[in-house]
Amino acid sequence: MSEFAFTSVAAGWKTCIFNPQLFYYFRFFVKAMKLKTMKQFKPKKILFFIFGLIVSTIISAQITPQEAIKQMQKGINLGNTHEPPTEAGWNNPKAQEYYFDLYKEAGFDCVRIPVRYDSYTGKTPPYKVSDAWLNRIEEVAEWGLKRGLFIVINTHHDDWIKSSYNEANKARFDSIWSQIAVRFKNKPGKLVFEIINEPHGLTKAQNDDLHARVLSIIRKTNPTRLVIFQGHSWGGSDELITAAIPKDSFLIGSFHSYDPYLFGLEGQGTWGTASDYNQLENKFKAVSNWSVKNNIPVFLGEFGSLKKCEFNSRMRHYRAYVELSQKYGFASMAWDDGGDFRIMERQQKSWNEVKDILIYTTAESPLPSAKVYHDSIIVVNWVNKVTDNDSIIIQRRAGTSQNYIKIATLNPEAAIFEDIKPSMNQTYTYRVIAHYNDSTGLYSQPVQIFFPTWVKPVRIPFHGTLHEIPGTIEAEDFDIGGEDFTYHDADVSNIPGKYRPDEAVDIYDRLGTGFHIGNAIAGEWYEYSVDVKSEGLYTVTSYLATVYNGGKFQISIDTVQSEIITVTSTLSNLNTKPFSTEMYLFPGEQIMRFTVIANPLFNIDKFEFDLKTANRDFEINPEKPFHINQTSKEIIVTQNPKQNLSHLALYSVTGSLIKAIKNPGNQTVIPTVGLPAGVYIIQASTLSKRFSEKIIINPF
Repeated sequence: MSEFAFTSVAAGWKTCIFNPQLFYYFRFFVKAMKLKTMKQFKPKKILFFIFGLIVSTIISAQITPQEAIKQMQKGINLGNTHEPPTEAGWNNPKAQEYYFDLYKEAGFDCVRIPVRYDSYTGKTPPYKVSDAWLNRIEEVAEWGLKRGLFIVINTHHDDWIKSSYNEANKARFDSIWSQIAVRFKNKPGKLVFEIINEPHGLTKAQNDDLHARVLSIIRKTNPTRLVIFQGHSWGGSDELITAAIPKDSFLIGSFHSYDPYLFGLEGQGTWGTASDYNQLENKFKAVSNWSVKNNIPVFLGEFGSLKKCEFNSRMRHYRAYVELSQKYGFASMAWDDGGDFRIMERQQKSWNEVKDILIYTTAESPLPSAKVYHDSIIVVNWVNKVTDNDSIIIQRRAGTSQNYIKIATLNPEAAIFEDIKPSMNQTYTYRVIAHYNDSTGLYSQPVQIFFPTWVKPVRIPFHGTLHEIPGTIEAEDFDIGGEDFTYHDADVSNIPGKYRPDEAVDIYDRLGTGFHIGNAIAGEWYEYSVDVKSEGLYTVTSYLATVYNGGKFQISIDTVQSEIITVTSTLSNLNTKPFSTEMYLFPGEQIMRFTVIANPLFNIDKFEFDLKTANRDFEINPEKPFHINQTSKEIIVTQNPKQNLSHLALYSVTGSLIKAIKNPGNQTVIPTVGLPAGVYIIQASTLSKRFSEKIIINPF
């Protein structure tokens, strides 16, 4: 080899020592120089190669901590695997290479590999770490590195240094890190060192000392290796903020959080109120302020909540951590221990739904909720956060299955889906996806609900007996039976709670003179069991109070519906005035419903039914003196033989006369073209009796 070539090789070798990710390339170059074909190389070409090597090294090797964190956003822990006293000593088998295929295919950027060294390290100087153990950790780390993943290795559960921070233990810990640093010094920049995990037991001063000392050891062989440091105790956010910061240009600050503790680590209660979110965000804000002030990016090394936590709360909890990490620019590593915090189903080579929150959920994903509606429907509602998606996809899984099935594709503005009559006595889990044809969709967190075996509700008149018509019905005395069966109210509580406090309808005390339904708004309704004693035309009066104009309501009894009535202001929420209409009612036990059609809100006191047309002249007689036939355009009334009708009339159900005929012949044709669909009344009279029959005109 020529003197120039030798000098060039020496320069390249020195470059590679301090920039290990190019070490392998340089080895190949040196090997090539030893071949006969090396004679073909010109000094200028060798110099060009070395120059290119150095330039590319400067460009590629010196990844800043800030750049790295941007590339490490979606991360996960390979927990309870290499940090037991011995590998596979707890709940998981030995790690397999296919894990890293699953990580890569899922969309993760970074895998944190917790490692314990105690059982593999000598107890006396020089505190040698087993070659076999270092080989094993290197093998697992290489599985990730060669797939382009960031890999973090640390010392984890080496509690001996935390419980006794003496000179011998410090020397042993320093030796471990010296051996780690030497073994991995030539690895690419995507291998990141984390000095210690959750140094609980060390004082703040001891933890600061440990980090500074070990960092100086690492820098002897890894001058630009990214290194993660953590505050004392359990490595929380407050401890990071108060930790001493070593003077170094390649540092990343770390904290862990399962907060709130009683929920995340004990599984108690629920999580997801506005207050819960605010408390968690305050933690992230404080760390972000520290990060900006010190120009050090942040690594959320562990977060999560136990599988035994209430499901919907747990899903909200994971989503919140992901959203806040994205908002404040932290790299986040979900804790996956293959057990109570399991995310990857390692032996099944699959994932549970937490993975999709980590990978696909953002602050712009739909916000879902679900409820059982009436007797046979699960209603899924969500809040849309984007407007540029092409559709909404609804996915569902049943029971313990982890396989979601698409059950609906909706328009992009949709915000509600009704799953009608799913199988009973089953738990269902739903996801809402804002779908894009040209990019990855935005996944909501899953929402779960149990659909019970339906027990038919029982309707009971409030006072035990039916309300009689004609008569007065107090509005607050609607039937017993429950929400969406005998009434519907927009919220789940009786705000004043003065009357029927266990039911959701707002009922107010009328200053000692009785009660009224208050705050009635569009969509709400109330039902009453009634007994119409006499057939005929009734004046129906509703007594209402409001300070607004424009509310609307309608009353129905069986198939008979009133007109839609507009409410005008009474200038008071207590002083009522009457709002009347007319309805033709038929005798018998029926259901009356009062429906609020439009806002603004009003209060409802009572309903009065007065018989306007005496019904003693009418006879309900199956042997009527006529029979009726209908076509799409007309009603044909034919007298029975030997009958002599003196009068024939057609009325609307509200009592309006549509057509009257004196002394009709044997057959009378009444045109119906132009009449709205609905219920009508045919009345016929002889000289001594009156008869009536209800008919329905349908649209054709």
